[in-house]
Amino acid sequence: MAHALQHITSYIAINSKLIYTLALFKYSSKNNMGSLDNNTILPINPVMMKPPTKEEDDEACLYAMLLSSFQVFPAILNAAIELNVFEIMAESGGRRGSGGFLSVPEIASRLPASHPELHDRLDRMLRVLACFKVVDCTTRVVAGDGGEVERVYSLTLAGSYFLQNQSESLAAFSNLTCHPATVKVWLNMKEAILDGGVDLFNKVHGISMWKHMEKDTKLNQTFNKAMAGISAIQMRKYLEVYDGFEGVSTLVDVAGGVGQSLKMIISKYPNIKKGINYDLPQVIEHASPYPGIEHIGGNMYESVPEGDAIMVKATCHNWSDEKCVVLLKNCHKAIPQNGKVIIFDMIMPEEPESSVAAQYVSITDNTMFIQAGGKERSEKQFEKLCKDSGFSSFRVVSRALSIYGVIEFYK
Repeated sequence: MAHALQHITSYIAINSKLIYTLALFKYSSKNNMGSLDNNTILPINPVMMKPPTKEEDDEACLYAMLLSSFQVFPAILNAAIELNVFEIMAESGGRRGSGGFLSVPEIASRLPASHPELHDRLDRMLRVLACFKVVDCTTRVVAGDGGEVERVYSLTLAGSYFLQNQSESLAAFSNLTCHPATVKVWLNMKEAILDGGVDLFNKVHGISMWKHMEKDTKLNQTFNKAMAGISAIQMRKYLEVYDGFEGVSTLVDVAGGVGQSLKMIISKYPNIKKGINYDLPQVIEHASPYPGIEHIGGNMYESVPEGDAIMVKATCHNWSDEKCVVLLKNCHKAIPQNGKVIIFDMIMPEEPESSVAAQYVSITDNTMFIQAGGKERSEKQFEKLCKDSGFSSFRVVSRALSIYGVIEFYK
């Protein structure tokens, strides 16, 4: 078998130049590049035809193996969150920069269970989290135990984002990703590809995600908490690069959730005399009172409250172009002639990239299959939404984390 594979590999290597030459000949026979038809063979990069080196193949093989089991990591991360592992580390000084590390027995002593395999299983979980830089790991000598060493762990900066009792937390987002109702949708991902325009959540559960959350109060609370946590992170990053709230007196946040973003904005910009947090009634009922903010329940596809400026954050990506145009036209009606609509949303790179930022926005784009029409958009696609909604001008003002864009639409 090995000999046969070697023979095939050698055959490919010997003939790669011939294949490329033939392809190039047929390609160059076309005088006009614009006249290429479907039968034209384009030049093949001969480098791509070379057999991989052993090192290249080994790396590709390991990477493919990792991807094939990648769905396990969210479960491990979520289990650590539910077990309060990160809180245990933080409360005991095991936070990056504090110099404090905790051993597995020290962490295990704070868990609500005890059995012979607990230390081993917890250590194996922490090892995975260390490999992905969610926790730090080092070793230390166990005192009075014959020089035996043990692994000890502390929380990294990335891991600190999964602490639950803080406004800027991704813990609930992990809970949402691993919720049975959500997981069931991901297991049917291919249906989103094969069935055009399908609302995947509706197809799997027989009801839209929004209607489902009206009935499932626990899921609704998890969703709202997840959105509040990630919204706080996003808003802090946005406020570091955007100062367009100066001079605004009345600010409306459409689909503002429980009002987390408005609170952060108003606390930084006292010139805003009134903030209106506008969302669905079942969302608004969980919003807490806050000075300077009025919570209003309603349907953004029917109308939008009036304001000097209207912000639409992380909302357009939930909906189709047609739905977005309806929403944005309502926003257009609700602002004065010198007003503006501020879009806070991801901006999709025009071409795929391998950076962490590009990977994240591309994955998020695919999560939008959960409901019909949802997607992340490129700068050009946002510009088209602007024109189709009746606005006269469009400007990308700034970016946070390279992928979160701040876009202003003007009448």
